[in-house]
Amino acid sequence: MRRRSHGFRGSMEFLIASAAQQLQAEGARFLSLSGAPLARLDRGERPRALQRVLDLTGQVLEPVYGFRSLFAFKAKFQPTYQPMFMAYPDSAALPRIANAVSRAYLPHLNARQGLRLATKMIIRTRERVTTPGRTR
Repeated sequence: MRRRSHGFRGSMEFLIASAAQQLQAEGARFLSLSGAPLARLDRGERPRALQRVLDLTGQVLEPVYGFRSLFAFKAKFQPTYQPMFMAYPDSAALPRIANAVSRAYLPHLNARQGLRLATKMIIRTRERVTTPGRTR
């Protein structure tokens, strides 16, 4: 879902709204805008450790993929938010899952770029841990 910088503003919104109207006319009761991985609705709860890691990962990858900007784009349509869950057998599977998700969303990421992103993520994590009380 990309448009050229000099393209018609609002073209994506128009296409999505038109498709939604057509689906409604055909009798569809709901339309899914799908999820925006690594972006979430802040419900004011203190996130657990795994959620903090996912939030940080989303921050680091934002310039590459745009999870949060996609989430903000979808908010224009006033969606009803439904949580999405992923089941996994145990925490030992998480590195393989992270690798698969990374390859799905960033298929052209090479090893050097992946290492640079991982390093950036580790540095940011250390900055957050060593700077207590820091606000964002």
